[in-house]
Amino acid sequence: MWATWLTVIFSLEIFSVTFAKPNVLVFLVDDLGIADLGCFGNDTMKTPNIDRLAEQGARLQHDVTPDSICTPNRAAFLTGRYPIRSGLASDQKQIRVFIFAASSGGLPPNETTFAEIASAAGYKTGMIGKWHLGLHSSTSSDFHYHPLRQGFHYYYGLPLTNLRDCEPGSFVIEHIIPGFRPTNILIAATIIGLTLHICYLNSLISKSVFFSLLAITVFICFTLSAGLIILAGFNCFLMKNFEVIEQPVVLENLTARFTDEAVNFIHKNKDNPFLLFMSFAKVHTALFTTKPFADHSVHGRYGDNVEEMDWSVGQIMASLEELGLRENTFVYFTSDNGPHLEEISPSGDYHSGWKGIYKGGKGQCWDGGVRMPTIASWPGHIPAGISIDQLTSSMDLLPTVAKLTGTDLPQDRVIDGKDLLPLLTNQTEESSHEFIFHYCGNQVHAVRYHPKDSDIVWKAHFMTAKWTEGTEMCSGHGICGCHGHLVEVQNPPLLYDMTDDPAESSPLASNSPDYKAVMENIYPALKTHIRGIHNVPGQLGYKNMFYPRLQMCCNFPYCSCKEKDGQLEHFPENV
Repeated sequence: MWATWLTVIFSLEIFSVTFAKPNVLVFLVDDLGIADLGCFGNDTMKTPNIDRLAEQGARLQHDVTPDSICTPNRAAFLTGRYPIRSGLASDQKQIRVFIFAASSGGLPPNETTFAEIASAAGYKTGMIGKWHLGLHSSTSSDFHYHPLRQGFHYYYGLPLTNLRDCEPGSFVIEHIIPGFRPTNILIAATIIGLTLHICYLNSLISKSVFFSLLAITVFICFTLSAGLIILAGFNCFLMKNFEVIEQPVVLENLTARFTDEAVNFIHKNKDNPFLLFMSFAKVHTALFTTKPFADHSVHGRYGDNVEEMDWSVGQIMASLEELGLRENTFVYFTSDNGPHLEEISPSGDYHSGWKGIYKGGKGQCWDGGVRMPTIASWPGHIPAGISIDQLTSSMDLLPTVAKLTGTDLPQDRVIDGKDLLPLLTNQTEESSHEFIFHYCGNQVHAVRYHPKDSDIVWKAHFMTAKWTEGTEMCSGHGICGCHGHLVEVQNPPLLYDMTDDPAESSPLASNSPDYKAVMENIYPALKTHIRGIHNVPGQLGYKNMFYPRLQMCCNFPYCSCKEKDGQLEHFPENV
């Protein structure tokens, strides 16, 4: 009798432990190349902490994103839906991402994020780092698109993004117009002024014309120079919940501050199930590190940034170990898109990542732009050290979080992602995805097709970026475009066997039997997908781009403040 009761009690105890709600820790890196990590083949970059994470779990070798650039991919990542469903897919006349913090667009609040999924299940949710999905809609105090309106209980980070403008003396515009910087503008103004003066002295222009043209020149040049300088303060600021605590942000120790915040969040919520979204500002330009990581790698400033990011991952993972939470924490690590190949500094230094065998990069639907270095780890549930070659997507995180937290998915919308747990825990060996559509703006540039009961993944390109000759990038544009003269229309589409040819080097002949059979499945699937996309208000239009009344300012009219200095508990030393 007692033995029977003990057996029942023991079984219930095992059941409760096995099915206890796990914590969820999500790492999202910015612009990381798939070949930047040791666990994905890099033998010269030091990433021991991320490599250890891979040893403790699964590497997703065929994990892809629906777009190839920040804002739309982050929307898809949070919602499990193609960004076009949220109005975050740009048309030919729009910019693909938010470029001002004072934009009136963002991730619509009626979308459901994985933070809202977890919060509904009683989780404490926090986000540290880059948001890039909007802030205000009508006033500078409505916080319509703020992370705290999207399911997060705590936020500390950059509401826009890390930009070259955030680094003193560096400017984004130089990336598109080389040499376009305040000093050069002032030099040009001086030359124009001297030329006008010479013309006046030689009676080529009248005194009134001379002073009129000089005034116009001074006004234009001063406005341009001042605009470049103050842009950093407008876009590069740090928030804690709804408060601006630093403007402009000081980059040097930002990763250490993010790390402190992440570890503190874990400690404060160690007795409750929690979801923490650690969204790094690295390794997007501007590149920055603390002094101990300067010249730390053999790959210049970019490598230093990767290695400091790895240090941060290690510190956060160590906090889980210290608190005895590692076994009950599902950890997911990935990048938002591929490396930004066009990121070359004015001095000619390469400030981008490595894509390995894959073609193209950020902004393109070639796999260098859409295939991610993704890792999932959950000791005791996901086998250690496995490699999964099945097709997965960044949109899969939301339904996976729903399963982990025991929450139902929204029934009033299409969820494009699939629950990863059956694949990660060896309950199945086949991907749940049959088709994945790769967008560039509001255009489907490529389609992946994984036939059921087949190991092959096909990929058809309908449009590809127009590269600068001899390269796989679009020099002079900042990033490759999606429409019109910036793309090559592929007719017939280029078709690749991604299982045998992941480098996309040998397209199938369009008259081959395989080509015809595969495209006969892709064409109707694409038509069905497009028919299922409903018109929603666009968020990236010029009408949303910039409204001065939405600008955040911590100390009006100066818009200048610094976070209170404090001793950082986590700072890289002896690295």
